[in-house]
Amino acid sequence: MPNPLRADCIAILSAASRIADTSTLIDLDYKHLGLSRNGMEVAATFLIERDCFTQHRDTNGLLAVGGLSLQGRMRLEQLTNG
Repeated sequence: MPNPLRADCIAILSAASRIADTSTLIDLDYKHLGLSRNGMEVAATFLIERDCFTQHRDTNGLLAVGGLSLQGRMRLEQLTNG
């Protein structure tokens, strides 16, 4: 699997960080995130494999993620601060 771009990971993690309710999922739409479709899919898969979200769903190729897990918050902090 190719490595995701740092900016793509930050965009997805930032969107997920706004979720306050642990049972809520947001659909990942590359257009709303300002990413390419391939970039979003690579970054989302990378972050899901590393347990960055409290939950996730992949239905017919449409990805949705929940809020950030501890790992996700740490990764967002690491990516944004260097």
